[in-house]
Amino acid sequence: MNRRMFLRGAGGVSIGLPFLEIMNPRQAKAALAPKRFVVFNTSGGTIPNAWLPPSGGETDFTLGRILSPLQPFRDKLVLLDGLDNKAAQNGPGNAHGRGQGCMLTGTELVSINGNPNALIGGGISVDQAIANVVSNNGGRPLPFRSLEFGVQDGKVGNVAGYTAYSAAKMGLPPQNDPAAMFKRIFGDNIGAGADKLRADRKSVLDTVLGNYAALKPKLGAADKAIMDAHFAAVRDVEARLTLPPPPGASTCKPPVLGTVPSFMVNDNFPAVGTAQMDLLAAALACDLTRVATIQWSRSVSPTVFRWVGASRGHHDLSHDADGVASTLDTLIKINNWFAQQMAYLLNKLATTPDVGGGKLIDNTLVIWINELAKGNTHSRSNHQILLAGGAGSAIRMGRFLRFGSVPHNNLLVSVMNAMGVPGNTFGNPNYCTGPLAGL
Repeated sequence: MNRRMFLRGAGGVSIGLPFLEIMNPRQAKAALAPKRFVVFNTSGGTIPNAWLPPSGGETDFTLGRILSPLQPFRDKLVLLDGLDNKAAQNGPGNAHGRGQGCMLTGTELVSINGNPNALIGGGISVDQAIANVVSNNGGRPLPFRSLEFGVQDGKVGNVAGYTAYSAAKMGLPPQNDPAAMFKRIFGDNIGAGADKLRADRKSVLDTVLGNYAALKPKLGAADKAIMDAHFAAVRDVEARLTLPPPPGASTCKPPVLGTVPSFMVNDNFPAVGTAQMDLLAAALACDLTRVATIQWSRSVSPTVFRWVGASRGHHDLSHDADGVASTLDTLIKINNWFAQQMAYLLNKLATTPDVGGGKLIDNTLVIWINELAKGNTHSRSNHQILLAGGAGSAIRMGRFLRFGSVPHNNLLVSVMNAMGVPGNTFGNPNYCTGPLAGL
């Protein structure tokens, strides 16, 4: 079986395939699974005392209140404390804009057309530097260099709304609509739009199952497991994004996810996030991309986390003094909720088969970043940053590492190197002394 990206069915309908051993039987056993890189971006800072381990050292640490949902993945984590976003401490802009725009670029903000009030990221972000290399795929480029997912971002054209930059001033806007993201990832390859699929009450997967039935006897056990998991994941996402309208509806406009009426309604935030993470994991499993970002809300987030008991916007809460006990408790719950979402994503990766008998998580590196270290001080120093996954064994996981005012650019270098991209500096070289020591 030659390397193919699609499994074809009747009428030219096709669907993307993950990499299978059968595609290259002579080298499959020796080949390494591709590495993937995911950015998990939240805002508003964290509560350091609740984020940091309450006890233990480098390898025997315990997880605190915020990160406790990640206990099942403790051995797949690296907790980093004491990194300074030096670029965000300099240059133009306010604290929020600097924090957001410099976190992955390691470079100061720059103005748009000389306007000092219109600022944007001043360099390529590390995810895109990685994508420039890994998306080439040995001379056969992947369908997507990277995918940018948003969860109620709503700030396109503003530094607050961008995680990724392909170059200075070239922000990549996240897609907030899971249905649109589904159509982008799979729609160009399925030959039928979502409206037609809903009208026919039939899954696109049904059109290729006959072809798959003929292929399945030729697959080895590992390939069968990968394909079964891949089909199940795509069917699950598709089914929830293409539900028919409620009985009596006069127009055929399905909800974005289940009964969720709009992907930009505040209280649909959790459901939209779940859909986006499902799509992200499916895109990685299908090997349609190896780099993805998911941005939860935006810098200066207005999201009201009513599902954890909040009654005010996240950014508004983050400005309260440390002594306001009720606010502190709510902010911890918000960050704990984000840790639950990280655990959901890691579980998706941990239960999806990968090439060679492992799981997606084994060869994926996820980084959880935040625009600020602490919300009410707008600090961009002494950041707590989390790495998760397996990183293809390039990083020794299951550790808690403390640093003292080390530039976070060094972490960006290490992340880049772990993904197979060489280099001893990233971003502004004035804030970089090489890879992060000890990582």
